[in-house]
Amino acid sequence: MAHAWRQVAWFWLATIGLVGIFCGWGHAASAPAAPSSPPAAATAAAQSTPVELRLMNRPVATLRGTLGGAGPATRAERAEATFDSLSESELGLPLSQLSGTLGDVSGVAFRLGDRVLFALVEGDLDPTDGLTMEAAAAQTRARLQAVIDARRAQLYWPNLLRGALFSLGSLALLVGLIWGIGRARSRMRAALQRALDVHLQQRSGSQFDWTGAVYQLVSRIVQILAVGSVIALGFLWLQFALEQFPLTEPLGDRMGAFILGLLRQIGVSIVESIPGLVTVVVILLITRAVQRLVGNIFVAVQKGQITVPGMHPETASATRRLASVLVWALGFTFAYPYIPGSQSDVFKGLSVLIGFMVTLGSANIVNQIMSGMVVIYSRALRRGDMVSIGDTVGTVVGLDALSVKVVNLRNEEVTLPNAVVVGSAIHNFSRHGATRAPDSGEQSAMVSTSVTIGYDTPWRQVHAMLLEAAAHATHVVAAPTPFVLQRGLSDFYVEYELFTAIDNPRNRFFALSALHAAIQDVFNTHGVQIMSPHFIDQPGQSVVVPQARWFEAPGNAGVDPAAHPRRRGTQP
Repeated sequence: MAHAWRQVAWFWLATIGLVGIFCGWGHAASAPAAPSSPPAAATAAAQSTPVELRLMNRPVATLRGTLGGAGPATRAERAEATFDSLSESELGLPLSQLSGTLGDVSGVAFRLGDRVLFALVEGDLDPTDGLTMEAAAAQTRARLQAVIDARRAQLYWPNLLRGALFSLGSLALLVGLIWGIGRARSRMRAALQRALDVHLQQRSGSQFDWTGAVYQLVSRIVQILAVGSVIALGFLWLQFALEQFPLTEPLGDRMGAFILGLLRQIGVSIVESIPGLVTVVVILLITRAVQRLVGNIFVAVQKGQITVPGMHPETASATRRLASVLVWALGFTFAYPYIPGSQSDVFKGLSVLIGFMVTLGSANIVNQIMSGMVVIYSRALRRGDMVSIGDTVGTVVGLDALSVKVVNLRNEEVTLPNAVVVGSAIHNFSRHGATRAPDSGEQSAMVSTSVTIGYDTPWRQVHAMLLEAAAHATHVVAAPTPFVLQRGLSDFYVEYELFTAIDNPRNRFFALSALHAAIQDVFNTHGVQIMSPHFIDQPGQSVVVPQARWFEAPGNAGVDPAAHPRRRGTQP
């Protein structure tokens, strides 16, 4: 009930505003200018400006000429003052007209009894109307008689009492209808809420449910319909109430004409927009068909079903998205002129504003998008690759329009902007040999590690020990055969680098760790000291870890020393 009274309060505020607007319209044409002392040029312009004479909110005549030195505004003020001073008995006198001449101005004077209300002169006629003086006088007399009758009816108190009773009765009916609309709205919302609760209780599964969004949409539609109904009923009541009194009857007629004109204009606009909407729908359907055709072609290229020169399966997905954006952009460009209201200044100004905002705010975004295109079309990365980008090493899990996502060995997801990726050196450990066939001859993914050994150890022995360590390390494959390079002859040691292939690029770090452990075991077994870092004085004996200490606690937990592969080797 409180909600219904709030609607009534809002209705009365809207009613007061509408009355002010329409009353302002009624007084705008007949309101006299404020007294002042204008210059001669302004006075002459005011005397030549047409003024509509309105009595009882009804148009009587348009005054354009000058009579006895009085301009249109002055003549209208005098006519209004004379009409307002008429008594009730004078209003019952017969209306007559008298033709005459004042100086060189001829016209027709309208008399009510012995009182001259105003005169219509030759200068008041509008050349575009084509009316003669007699026709204009007859038209003005009919209007003036209607004004006098309305004034008499306004002064007759039974008419006012009847109008007040009808207005109050219709107001009570309006309040009842508003209350009923409020009750119906509350019951409908309660019914929707109960239906939503029942659906939520019976729902199973974790997928997204549109019921809540639909409930909100229907609730808003019900609220809009309720408010619209209240406003429409209030407008109809105001029109009905104004038409009950002779003084405000023209305002009610004007309100009715206004709402009918508005509805007619809305209907005409809807009908005129139908061809444009049909054209837009046809263009969008054609665009959708073309987009599907282009998308199917790129999907076939991505799956390897067809071959298109210059297009690779790795870039087919990104090219498909770009082609879809281009096709839809062209479709919206063709459909834009047919959208209702697209040619209006408001629509054009809004389009310019949105374009200006996008231009200012998307400079960095465009940079990232263009960098992403470079990353994709250079085919430097793809999902699942083991890569090193700057200081980040890990597996690529995402290639987006703005960034590349990499999961490192610590299972952390690192987001790298495309501009940073383009500006860094990319090491792809998975591109070659990750999916090679056994007999393809393609090089497998490889790792390398370096050791520095003194000059007192034969290089052939170092080569053999490094290859032996590669044979015992996990994640290391035998083909292609591991090999050793001597990378440098330094002042204190020789630098050896072991290259070996691994089973999977994602096991790169585990393979290096196993390889380092195997190298230590082999070199300790053969009593060869690893000279990293370099020393200053030659030690008296080799700095190695004997086999007896390899499995000291807690390194012996869960390990059988006798089963270790190095235990089965030959002692130095």
